[in-house]
Amino acid sequence: MNRLIEAIENDNLVAIKKLCNDDIDLTTPIDMGAEYGLDETDETTILFYTIRKYGSIEALEILLEHGVDIREIDPDGLSALDVAIKFKREDVIKLCIDKGIDINETHRQSGITPIILASCFNNTSIVELLLSHGADINAQDSGGMSAKDYAKKLGQKKMLEFLEERGAKHNLYQESQSTATPTIEKSDMRNRKAPTDEQGFDSI
Repeated sequence: MNRLIEAIENDNLVAIKKLCNDDIDLTTPIDMGAEYGLDETDETTILFYTIRKYGSIEALEILLEHGVDIREIDPDGLSALDVAIKFKREDVIKLCIDKGIDINETHRQSGITPIILASCFNNTSIVELLLSHGADINAQDSGGMSAKDYAKKLGQKKMLEFLEERGAKHNLYQESQSTATPTIEKSDMRNRKAPTDEQGFDSI
């Protein structure tokens, strides 16, 4: 697996294809951080590793041709689309869409959808890309928070304006041209001062 990792990092497509043709086990977990001698490492798959390390689309296509599943979901409910959003991989997002990934689907306990995730990262370009392919701008997570709610909560003025211009609605806040006020008690907001691992999008 180390040879494949090296080939991916160097974008050596010939070596990647040869190793895959030699029936290398593409299901072997990869320990992120092991190369730095860290006591605690982050175990991931070859698909997620390639996305995180900015491997080329051509490298990903070779892996997919040899059995790697673009629809794989990790134990935390993360998808290739989630990882691509975090690492600003618009090329991989487009690949996921081309492969038929449902951009409104989430497997995360938090219920955070791809468009909510992108908005939390304050990435208008990716939000626009998702919207252009049918993402639900008013999707809600398991706590009832929409992308616009998160933008308000996190103080992301640019994202808030961007979403408003495209017809986004608050769910847990009242709509107002000046100041949005919560429609429910603070305790019902689950103390969402900032996104956390438990709430989903910061866990990748």
